[in-house]
Amino acid sequence: MPALLNKLALNIDAATNANDVRGLTEAIEEIASLDRSFLTQVDKATLDFYAANAFAGIRHATNQHNDWTWIQPSIESEVYHLRSALKSLGSLTTLGIGTDLKLRITTNLANALNHIGRFVEAIELWDQATSEHKEFSMAIGNRALALFWYARYVDGAEIQALFLKQSRAAFARAVALGVEDHANYHMTGWLQHLDTLADWDETSPQLPVFRNGRSKIERTYRKWCVSSRLVLNPANDLTDTLDSLQDTLVLPPITVSALGSGAALPAPYAIFNQLKQEFVAARFLVFEALAERHLPLHFADRGVTLYDALDYRCYRLWIEKLKMAFLSAYAILDKVAYLINDYWKLQLPIRSVTFNSIWFSQNRSSPKLSEPFSSSDNWPLRGLFSLSRDFYSKSRADRPLDPDAKILHEIRHHIAHKYLRVHDEILYSAEGDRARNGQEVSFPISEAELATSSVKLLKLVRSSLIYLSAAVAHEEMKRASAKKHGIVFPMPVTVVDDRYRI
Repeated sequence: MPALLNKLALNIDAATNANDVRGLTEAIEEIASLDRSFLTQVDKATLDFYAANAFAGIRHATNQHNDWTWIQPSIESEVYHLRSALKSLGSLTTLGIGTDLKLRITTNLANALNHIGRFVEAIELWDQATSEHKEFSMAIGNRALALFWYARYVDGAEIQALFLKQSRAAFARAVALGVEDHANYHMTGWLQHLDTLADWDETSPQLPVFRNGRSKIERTYRKWCVSSRLVLNPANDLTDTLDSLQDTLVLPPITVSALGSGAALPAPYAIFNQLKQEFVAARFLVFEALAERHLPLHFADRGVTLYDALDYRCYRLWIEKLKMAFLSAYAILDKVAYLINDYWKLQLPIRSVTFNSIWFSQNRSSPKLSEPFSSSDNWPLRGLFSLSRDFYSKSRADRPLDPDAKILHEIRHHIAHKYLRVHDEILYSAEGDRARNGQEVSFPISEAELATSSVKLLKLVRSSLIYLSAAVAHEEMKRASAKKHGIVFPMPVTVVDDRYRI
């Protein structure tokens, strides 16, 4: 196998350097034809890494990296294979096996996700890479550029300045460590541009830190939110080490017609309020569930008569809390689609609006991207569209971008409509059960898988809300620059005081 992997690597490098699309396509076909059943996890990860590199080569050879077309099979396949590679490596890297490979895969995945507008997830991946290799200059520099563009959509001068200062510091560090020649030219240019914006040595923006809690449980909760990157606040993408941050994410100012609007808060704000409240409720349920996971049996579980199914099933209150949180978080995504339908005036029937379908025309015989999205340069909106493609949908024939998309779908579907079986992760192999048996009525999963999937889903929902807010900000900037006449009056908006929430 090492000889074959070596040959594939050389062929892909040569074809990439020569912009040889045919050679890259042949390499991809060869990788797809290999029998993986007897390969090690590292070899499987390596094959997926090579396939991703080949798709990246095709993307550059055909100049797709400068194309704003939202559906690009090459970069979607690149993302899929990089994620498959990380999945294959799993926990092997904790033993020092495949550590360098994981570093390269993580960085390339961050680069690809950032390119398609998923800067929140990209920043977290770059942070993972630089935590393993603190002098990985390309990851540091690419993260710096993402922070610069992210700052454009951040609300508030103080936090925007903080993003730009961190971007400037990261560019300076990357250049000092040394990067590739073409990257050095661009990064030096960005560094010089940032130096024209402020005297950063004299600028000391501070994060607005929320109270860390009146009780021990609240302090623990708020610290967990920050460390898990689950706060609805862009600042959480700059740091995960604070005791607390407030959920300050809101929609930006929106221009609406005065005719018939009345004094009510415009619909997008009201919808976004509800999405935030549902998110923080689901987040707290997950926190509670994980905190109770290793505690003795809850009093609510005592005295409940159950038959032993002899398969190490978990019947616990914290499991049910995870299920409720999972359903609630998943439902937020379709409500994001309702807001998109309202703000972009798509006029789609409410019953047909879902997070997967909102982007496409309603012509079932020939579905295509709707007009507002087909060639839009709205980077965060493109990221939101890409995030929707992480999820499995029966109505969509193409492959999701996430190898685990079907598992998330089955968890939600079985909690809501069928029967999710949660087993002890040590005493029962739920994964083996899924491989051996059908899952038409019930779906087996380990308690660890349910916990991990719940946090993963929360992260995706958080990202979707940040991309949504940023996409509206982008659209409002565009509309403001296109407006040639007319008077705009401010509408006072009152923030609900915590003391008077009714």
